[in-house]
Amino acid sequence: MLSNKLFASLALCAAAASFIAGAQTVRVNWQVNAPFADYKTYAWQLSPNENNSFYRQFVVEYVDAALQKAGLQQVAASAQPALLVTYHFVTQELMDATTTTDGFGWTGGPWGPWGFWGGWGGWGDFGEVGPTISTTEDRPRTMGILTVDLIDAKSKRLVWRGQATEDSVASTQKGDEKQVRKSVDKMFNHFPPKKS
Repeated sequence: MLSNKLFASLALCAAAASFIAGAQTVRVNWQVNAPFADYKTYAWQLSPNENNSFYRQFVVEYVDAALQKAGLQQVAASAQPALLVTYHFVTQELMDATTTTDGFGWTGGPWGPWGFWGGWGGWGDFGEVGPTISTTEDRPRTMGILTVDLIDAKSKRLVWRGQATEDSVASTQKGDEKQVRKSVDKMFNHFPPKKS
């Protein structure tokens, strides 16, 4: 049976790990007067950095699916599309510090040494006071920010932006793809935006 100290430590570590691994923030903004109902076609306009990015394969696939689900058709850039689509992906290296404490500083307890309240008729005591040991561990993580922009091709104005911040980028290709898919799905969940 796990001791209370060990159980509390494991629960705290599990909670911290799930918070860091699953923390994602998605924000969307748009020009309220943009004619979204009139946009029927789009084309990608990628910078050399994004065109050669590892994430391009996932971003383009899932953004294409989201835009086509919303009724837009992809065309060549020379076919005068209504929207130009681009994306940016940046990362930032961060260091998290986790401090764990081993021990509560005493032994025994009010239940006495045999698990009874006060042992055999007494109130018990808190036993000997021992040292509390704290350990701090630094853990590196990579934060990622994916931004998808829709630009009105005629006016060259940014009309829609979705941005997803992932607190900890996955360390596998399958994990990267899953994070990109979730980010894009959330961004385009209510696309095109409805006029208020």
